[in-house]
Amino acid sequence: QVSLRAEKLGNIAPGRWRGKKSNPYAVVSLVSSSDHDVGDDGELGRTGVLYNNLNPSWTKIFTLDHDTSQSWTPLRITLHDSRTEPPHNQHTSVYHRQLSSSGVIGVDLIARGAIQTMKSVRLPKSLRGEVNSDPIMGKVDVEVGDILKMDGQELKVELEQGGNLYVHITESIQSPPNSMAEYTTGTFDCHIRGLDLQNIEWGLFGLGAIDPYFELSKKYVHPQSGIQRWTVVYRSEHIPNIINPYWQPFRLDLETFCHGNLDC
Repeated sequence: QVSLRAEKLGNIAPGRWRGKKSNPYAVVSLVSSSDHDVGDDGELGRTGVLYNNLNPSWTKIFTLDHDTSQSWTPLRITLHDSRTEPPHNQHTSVYHRQLSSSGVIGVDLIARGAIQTMKSVRLPKSLRGEVNSDPIMGKVDVEVGDILKMDGQELKVELEQGGNLYVHITESIQSPPNSMAEYTTGTFDCHIRGLDLQNIEWGLFGLGAIDPYFELSKKYVHPQSGIQRWTVVYRSEHIPNIINPYWQPFRLDLETFCHGNLDC
């Protein structure tokens, strides 16, 4: 499982002199070991776009196969600044952009435009040009086996364009053959609401209210070094001007949520 976050990214947004910030997202691809290039089928997926954010922590987790006997699975991670804008009415709904008849990238624009979840589909390069025309905020090549051997299993990479990218990789736990006693597949379904949350956004004449959202993170502990960290696996929508929010229900597969270990 590969998860990504970044800090202090270089701001390349148009209008940055007016306080505007970039809208980063990441594209993760498998790199051919022979020519160090990405083939048409090399893209593993894309994170969502986090608008106006130079310290993104993406919730998308990428799952890939790694041959421990060869210990060589090169990845290329490219950060882009999305030049798409959220709709003006950001308190609603879902926006879909049709890229081609053979594939759709569905974009969920949530609340105030702070969050955009992009469901990735594997498309040929000829059909990915629209998205990949977004300017690059950084590009790095990493190797899965090297990161798995590190204490904490996380690599910090300094980007030429500014800022740091953190690549965290953990091994998925698979069920033993013919056994479902300890690890299982399935989904985690959850529905969260809040009651009488503290209002820290009074607004003009005390008539304003907060625009709450929540994040769900899973705890990671490196078995050898004891290094601990939290990885965001879900981020809710914003609900504007409310202290008693009732967020949409959500579902996570157990592999993403807890590696299928219900006792962890």
